[in-house]
Amino acid sequence: MSEIEIRSGTELPARREEIELHTDDGLTLVGELALPLSGAPVATLVTLHPLPTHGGFMDSHILRKAAARLPALADLAVLRFNLRGVTSPRGTSEGDFDGGDAERYDVKAAMDFVAERGLPHPVARGLVIRHRIWC
Repeated sequence: MSEIEIRSGTELPARREEIELHTDDGLTLVGELALPLSGAPVATLVTLHPLPTHGGFMDSHILRKAAARLPALADLAVLRFNLRGVTSPRGTSEGDFDGGDAERYDVKAAMDFVAERGLPHPVARGLVIRHRIWC
């Protein structure tokens, strides 16, 4: 990639796709998958937004910037999505925020999506499985 000055609003080229995640308890969550323009990603970054009761959603600035830059700069796939009941410019995920309990289904839906798409497993996947975060 040629040298580009990165500023606060910089969005680098990537393949971006609006996606839906489907939870085991029957909800549909909205999200976005950003992929490198050419070639397969070397890893997948699955993002979880800050607490929605304090303004967190999939477009929280650090997550938006990760999706806008990391596919081009580091060949990463970036998956970001709204947890249940959360709204962003992309839309509103079904359900109601449950204080972190039922959201385990949301995390599992994201990990299932990564597997179904054949994306490289996130490094943290081992921790999620080991500690049975969604169980």
